[in-house]
Amino acid sequence: MANARKAGIWAAVALFLITLGAGAFVVAWYLWPEGSGDSASTAGQNPAAGDNPAANQIQVGVYLSAFTATGPHRSPRPYGYETQLRPVKFLRDPSIHLIPVIEPRTRGGAEMTKVLWQNFPGVRPIDASNVDELRKLDVLVATAAADVPFEVLNAIDESVRQGMGLVQRQFGYLNPGYTPQVGELCGFPVGTFGWNPQPIDCEVVGNHPLLGDLSGQIGKMVSIMPNGTVGKLSGIPLIRVKDMKQIRLVAAYHPIGTGEYLYPLYISQLGRGKIVGIGFAQNAATPEILETAHHGKFYLHCVEWLAGRPLN
Repeated sequence: MANARKAGIWAAVALFLITLGAGAFVVAWYLWPEGSGDSASTAGQNPAAGDNPAANQIQVGVYLSAFTATGPHRSPRPYGYETQLRPVKFLRDPSIHLIPVIEPRTRGGAEMTKVLWQNFPGVRPIDASNVDELRKLDVLVATAAADVPFEVLNAIDESVRQGMGLVQRQFGYLNPGYTPQVGELCGFPVGTFGWNPQPIDCEVVGNHPLLGDLSGQIGKMVSIMPNGTVGKLSGIPLIRVKDMKQIRLVAAYHPIGTGEYLYPLYISQLGRGKIVGIGFAQNAATPEILETAHHGKFYLHCVEWLAGRPLN
């Protein structure tokens, strides 16, 4: 009887310690102030710092925009984080170290804490407006980031020019809109936003590893729900909408001109940084045709190509 009572006491103590530790971790995520000395740049504390990452891992930042999640939107409800997080599950690979990249003064909020806890447990976020911190990344994935603060836009622009790779999907098109700076990051000198709510015929127009098994099949028609920048691309088109009469423009005053297209997939460059541009619907999964062509590794291949690694 005494032994049973003693075992029960030890079990209760163990449960208490586990609960206390978990509670302390959650409180730290909520309350630890930014710049408190235990940040992503603190030596020896966090693998995001690049001090001791796993050998040869690609350092990949995932931009989590609170401005987009809670700010101006065209949908009935705020956008939230779901669409921004879509690539994450496809990037969980031993070759990649995923790091959340957040806007200044957004850490500690209840929703952001939940997102970080569920998707990046134990990884401290870095500041999207800090070029020195962005310099630790090989690639930044910024998808469905409709609203981008100027301080973040400037930092990403400078980082790409310095050589950081960028996967962008509907980047900054709502705020600040298609300024020259946003246009360059999207690969268009002048752009506007267009879409079709249904899959339509799109044409393979390039030969490139990012086409996967579609490479070498110029002229092949694929069905994709297009959603992205319309304009004269300054980069290299890989897939484009076949009939632009099927595209609706947000800016009705901007008629579609000769040579202006919506490209579900393309590449461009800004300074020393390469860019993969994605122009398919953000509220749906990656088009099946692309996932099939990449054997389920579309986003992984985008990141590998940007980082100068072989496509696995």
